[in-house]
Amino acid sequence: MAIAKARTNNNNRNGANTKTSAKTNGTSATTKSKVANASPQEEALALLKELRNLIFKEYGVKLQLRDSRVSTKIGHAAREKLGLDIAAQVKKKGGNKKFDWQKWNTKLFTKLFGQPDALKYAPEVVAIFMSMLYDTISTDPEQAIADLVEFNRASLERRNSFQEQEEEELDDLDDELDEELDEDDEDIEDELDEDLDEDDKLDEEDEDE
Repeated sequence: MAIAKARTNNNNRNGANTKTSAKTNGTSATTKSKVANASPQEEALALLKELRNLIFKEYGVKLQLRDSRVSTKIGHAAREKLGLDIAAQVKKKGGNKKFDWQKWNTKLFTKLFGQPDALKYAPEVVAIFMSMLYDTISTDPEQAIADLVEFNRASLERRNSFQEQEEEELDDLDDELDEELDEDDEDIEDELDEDLDEDDKLDEEDEDE
């Protein structure tokens, strides 16, 4: 009887181990199955999370997401387009009051809208608001956002072009100054050579005497 009982216990243990093993293997298989069957969107989200965590740990920088980048572009576009419009109106009116870009960018705009990279309103709200003022901005919210993003791109391209032009003009000015300095150096060298020639002649005359 004791032997039979021992065999029964062993069978129970083996059965329990078999169930545990099956459960573990089943869980592993299910996990692998989920990874294997993940949609491209899910895999991209997992990769994005891994990348952002890696960059933050390495450099302490949080990479902006698409929506955040679009919102920032909307903010900059709205600030500049409104500023240009107001500045033109103020100049047209004349008088002693002049448009102050520094005040507009750092105080007036931020008071109403917040910082361009931290707007108080959703991009759609700002885009619809801008479409109420300008016929170049579509009344359709999605297209209005696209119009402002394009305005920001074109504005950035213009600024970069101006900067390149200024750098080229500075380079040309440096070249002209270098040429003038070279000419001055040549004139000084010629004068020194003439002085030396005169000194040599004087020395020769002294020797003749």
